[in-house]
Amino acid sequence: MPTYEHLCHICQHEWDEVYSIKQDPPMICPECNSEGHVERLVSGGSGRGVVILTGRELRAHIKAEGTRIAKEAKTNENIQANMVGEERYHQQALQTSQLTNELVKIGKETPPTPPAKSKIRRIG
Repeated sequence: MPTYEHLCHICQHEWDEVYSIKQDPPMICPECNSEGHVERLVSGGSGRGVVILTGRELRAHIKAEGTRIAKEAKTNENIQANMVGEERYHQQALQTSQLTNELVKIGKETPPTPPAKSKIRRIG
């Protein structure tokens, strides 16, 4: 059952009470016994919107999150650097730049980017 917070507008007393969502909220303040001046407060609650995933749901969530991050890393340098390590990322970028400069010096163009691999599988 949920825990609800309440406030009495007469004496400013705040308290928590546990009862069913189908049950009517209290109308009498336990501190000053005034009736009709009690309000149920709306708060974030104790769960804070946390959902615990287990089993297949967890695996599916992790796989989807990994796919999303990998896709985003293709266009975002910051994510790429975080995935491989900032120092290694900058070393790779420097090496690529140096190789490109060497190719330009000897009069060759930079090699074309290889096409993406197809995910078509042969059956049989």
